[in-house]
Amino acid sequence: MSSEYPSLFESCQPRDDVLDGSLQEEQFAAKLSTVVHNPEKAAPVYRDPDSFYDMTYPTEGLRTLLSNLTGRFLATTKYDPGSYTSSILCLDTRFGGGKTHDLIASYHLAENPVDIDDLSHYLLDGDEELAADYQDAVAEGLDIATGVFIGTKADSKDARHADDDPDAPNTRTMWGELAYQLYGLDGYEYLKDYDQDRDAPGEGTLSKLFAQHDQPALILIDEIADYMNKAAGTPVGDKTLADQTLSFVMALLEAAAESEHVTVVYSIADTAFGEQADRVRDGVRDHIEEVNEIGRRQHKTVTPTDENEIGQVLQHRLFSEVPENAAHEAADSYFQFYDQEDRQYPQEATDAGYVDVLAREYPFHPSLIDALTDKIDTIPRFQRTRDALRLLARAVYYLWNHQPDSYDRHWIRIYDLTVADDDPGGGIQTILRERLFDFVDLGPAVTADIYDDDGTAHAQLEDRKWTENGLPPLGTHLTTTVLWHSLAYGEQAAGLTHADLNLAIGHPDLNFDDYDAALSALRGDDMDVACYFLYEEERLRFKQEPNLIRIIDQRIESTPEASAHSRFQNRLTSKEIGDGGFQPVEFPESPADLPDTPDTPKLAVMHPDTAAVEDGGDTPPNRVTQLYEQQAAKHEGETETRIYKNYALFLAPDADRMDAAIDEARRLEAIEALLDSPEQKADLSSEQIEELRERSDEAQLMLGELVRNVYRHLYYPDRDGLTHITIGATESNGGTTLVDAVQTTLEDKIVKRDAGARGSAHVQQKLWQQTQDAMSTEALVNQYAKKPGLDYLFSTKPIRETVSSLVSDHGYAYWDGESETAYWVGTTEPETWPHPEPFAKSPDVETSIRDSDVQIGSAFVVYRDIDALVDDHLDEIDRPEQTVATCAECGAEVENPEGSEPYYCEEHQSDTTCSSCGKEVASEQLLDERGRCQECQPDESWEASKKMMSASRAFSEVRRDAESKAGTDRTPLLEEVTIQVGGDEPFQAAKFISQRPGFKAREDSVTVRMQYETRTDDGTYSAEFTGSPSRFRDVIDQPGSFGDDRETIQFRFQFDEPEPITDEGDDLLAALDNDLDAGNIDVRVEGRGPIQASSEVTV
Repeated sequence: MSSEYPSLFESCQPRDDVLDGSLQEEQFAAKLSTVVHNPEKAAPVYRDPDSFYDMTYPTEGLRTLLSNLTGRFLATTKYDPGSYTSSILCLDTRFGGGKTHDLIASYHLAENPVDIDDLSHYLLDGDEELAADYQDAVAEGLDIATGVFIGTKADSKDARHADDDPDAPNTRTMWGELAYQLYGLDGYEYLKDYDQDRDAPGEGTLSKLFAQHDQPALILIDEIADYMNKAAGTPVGDKTLADQTLSFVMALLEAAAESEHVTVVYSIADTAFGEQADRVRDGVRDHIEEVNEIGRRQHKTVTPTDENEIGQVLQHRLFSEVPENAAHEAADSYFQFYDQEDRQYPQEATDAGYVDVLAREYPFHPSLIDALTDKIDTIPRFQRTRDALRLLARAVYYLWNHQPDSYDRHWIRIYDLTVADDDPGGGIQTILRERLFDFVDLGPAVTADIYDDDGTAHAQLEDRKWTENGLPPLGTHLTTTVLWHSLAYGEQAAGLTHADLNLAIGHPDLNFDDYDAALSALRGDDMDVACYFLYEEERLRFKQEPNLIRIIDQRIESTPEASAHSRFQNRLTSKEIGDGGFQPVEFPESPADLPDTPDTPKLAVMHPDTAAVEDGGDTPPNRVTQLYEQQAAKHEGETETRIYKNYALFLAPDADRMDAAIDEARRLEAIEALLDSPEQKADLSSEQIEELRERSDEAQLMLGELVRNVYRHLYYPDRDGLTHITIGATESNGGTTLVDAVQTTLEDKIVKRDAGARGSAHVQQKLWQQTQDAMSTEALVNQYAKKPGLDYLFSTKPIRETVSSLVSDHGYAYWDGESETAYWVGTTEPETWPHPEPFAKSPDVETSIRDSDVQIGSAFVVYRDIDALVDDHLDEIDRPEQTVATCAECGAEVENPEGSEPYYCEEHQSDTTCSSCGKEVASEQLLDERGRCQECQPDESWEASKKMMSASRAFSEVRRDAESKAGTDRTPLLEEVTIQVGGDEPFQAAKFISQRPGFKAREDSVTVRMQYETRTDDGTYSAEFTGSPSRFRDVIDQPGSFGDDRETIQFRFQFDEPEPITDEGDDLLAALDNDLDAGNIDVRVEGRGPIQASSEVTV
């Protein structure tokens, strides 16, 4: 396709000094004072008239100026000056450059006209006749007097311009210096007094001076504002030298207007002394309006270089050959390309007249010239024509010496102002850094994002993707284009739109989509090449402050995933889990990690890698189920069934929410890494560092919120296993921890300190082990931890209050094992209380109870009734103090009785005593053959009962009690045994007992009785069984529970022939003791039977 377009390198030929890079800096710095007063120090291109004019493009302004001057110079000769009669010419450069160039051209026209080849080329309409007449007049002796005053050369004390002129007087003013330059010492003498006194001459005095000389005179005044600024500080009478100078200028212009052979050319440039420039400009305007019509016609304003001529001026200076046909071919083909390409362009590029703009500016793309004149020209230190020429000379030099081979070039574009040209002697990057970064310093942007010597700038990294595939460096094209547009002064001007960008880079051989991809990467789609200083707001632009968002994003991209997970985990464990009634356990992995203790409900916070929830949460993760079911004393130890299941809760993360939290953790890691990096902070402004801190604070809050929202799946125990619930949202400001959120979610299931006493029904149905007559307060508390579905006990105070209530209001009794004190408020004497004094009178009995009397521990026991308490602790309860007893014989009162009953009055006291216990008895008839009283006489039968305890202990204790009752010479026999099975699972325990060998050998003598009941608030279910062990074993499963269960299972052995209890251990009690020695089964045992003399027992 490129064959349809003229090749840039084949069509255009740069000038030699441009192509070989010999175009020196001094050749761009045209100085009028040097050309006039020290020509040997001026660059040849300015000093030599022929070279100067050859390098000069004849703009409309220059032609107007030179035509007018030529006509004015001929006015005093026989030649026709034509219509060029303006004696006052103002070079106004507010809308363009070229002022100094035009002043030098004017000076050469006056001083060296014979050295100008083809003068007509520089006159309006190519006026050959006017040019020839002037050349002839000069040949005939026409001599032009010239006076050049340059404001930067003079000051308020010394106005001399020619330092090496020995005859030059010490001029002090503009008028003194001009008089000397125009007419020598004679001219100075005429105005000497005015000069020395700094008193401006009037129009009349100046007219007389001019009238003394017939030759044409040319007065050039430059940089007047600079001089006025200095003169304003020098007083002259009650005025200043600046006032006098302005008066002189007005008088000079009036005198020139009245003269036929004096012409004044002055410039007013808007430099740093804009106020003085405006003063001169306004003074001239006011003066011109005051003079007559003829005077107004004498004044003419000339614009040296129009905006539309900039490209041609540059083209003429930099190229020796630019074929007109190539310009039109390129213009036509590109205008057609823009018309056919489905892209947005600026409005002017779609207008029909744009094809003429393309042809006029060729080989420079109009977007390049527009950027130089509209954008970069807004920089105060940028001189439109001079600095544009300097930049483009380097661009042409670099481009022609680095011609691309990956695509054809048709235009010189703005990205050819490449910062890769970093020659310290005047390369483009040097010009940028030394002259154009004063207003907005984009040096860091260049190094980081566009070009660096080591090839690591972001655009260079992006370039590799394209150059490796035979394409141009698209990243550099884009960033360089944006860079130059970003130099514009003012927020509204800086940067460019996508339409502007399309026009600047569009090429028929390059795909816009590739440029789009490269730009997206540079804007942040690829963090490896994302530009630090590139912004896309309303316009694409570089800023001197790094793009904080992009820097953060790039640091995020380089932050390892592991660091983000570590940050997430640290935030979770250090701040978000919290503490409270639930004891958090962080990241348990094995049963040993989750303690199986009844002290506090455990909240297991699961690790995301172990138990993340992906399916909504209805099914607990496998690790959660394992930890709920199993516990272990140590790692890699044997696992057992978890006992305190109700106190094992689990908080699991939501897999779908993890990504957002990890992303935010990664973001926070990146921000803090930036804040911790001195090198990175050095590139940021104080405002950006503060913003970075604010972003860090925001990220901290956001991470906390996201972490808390990840942990939303709560699994807590219920009767049927683990129940799933989603915990409520936590506060975004971090005021609520995960433990707080769990407690809020389960608020109805938490027993807090102020919950008050639990009801007796609650105790019976929820806490009490139905086969037990007594439970320690520790066991009651532990029931909350054991039984899934019960509430969570955050304080034991409600249990102490409950025990107090049970004793006070519901007939229960309480035993304090530490103080050996019984608490009971009943009035009916315990059946087993053996003393005549009331039970309540015992010093070990309290008849009222306070909450503070109740303690939690294994030594503090609650009994269903007082009889059970007395059975267990009769020996520990002291008898009440005895004061009066009755005689066992006559009933008379016995004061202060001693010993044990029976008591006798003095009349019936006997000297007969029991040979065993020593107690007195009424008569020998009350003693047996061995002299023992009735209490000491051995029983003819025995009976023993043991409360619920381990089976092995119960059987062995009943057996020992039987042997104790029998004594050493008698043998107890086992006639009847009742076994009631206890524990949390009595049904399964009973089945186990019924299958033991000692049991099965005697099962013909056994009757099994089972009662089962389960109830809720709105329903009750019960079942009973009575029968043989074999039938009992046929009852395969325990009835299904739907409420609070109560089970009673008894085995009753009745032997037709009692079994002797002997040392051989062949009896039932010994057999079951042996069978159940290693088992974890609780039973309540009652046994009875006769006692016989050992000689009468057959084994």
